[in-house]
Amino acid sequence: METRYNDAMKYLEIGLKVAYQLQNAGGLVLICTKGQEGRYDLAPVAWCCPLDYDPVSRLLCVLDIGHKTFKDLEASKEFAIALPTADQKELITRCGSVSGFEVDKYQKFDIAAFAGKRIDVRIPVGVAGWIECGVSGIIVQGTSGVIMGDALHAEAIEDAWRERFHYVSEDTGFRPGVRL
Repeated sequence: METRYNDAMKYLEIGLKVAYQLQNAGGLVLICTKGQEGRYDLAPVAWCCPLDYDPVSRLLCVLDIGHKTFKDLEASKEFAIALPTADQKELITRCGSVSGFEVDKYQKFDIAAFAGKRIDVRIPVGVAGWIECGVSGIIVQGTSGVIMGDALHAEAIEDAWRERFHYVSEDTGFRPGVRL
């Protein structure tokens, strides 16, 4: 049987270096950590998804292994996934613009935060929710670290999904508008 394109659809070829953007519409997260030197850090991460749900939620995140956030969670074996809202786009941009090795982001950007409930991290005020995790596994592939975390504690506002900031590319982000 011959495969046919839908005649009503106009398909454009996508460059292989940006093909991931076709799938990259998940909610961006802020990975919150504490370093061995005692400084808290957070970094925006677009690649985070569920991995399992039984007996607890397990999540998977991909981080650059050269970043402070990766080094922190690798050493401490814990991190939090904070769910920023669309109103926090400026916070996301700022936190992604500097290295946690060079500056204390909470201090530099005057980020109001509160303590995690089960682990020693700082959660930015105003997020839609957060999940505190213990590291259950790390796989390094080239410059990427695949982090698996088991949920230890989670809290969120009602309908948190509605407020989340979703990242597609540097120029494209959105907030879900309608539940389907």
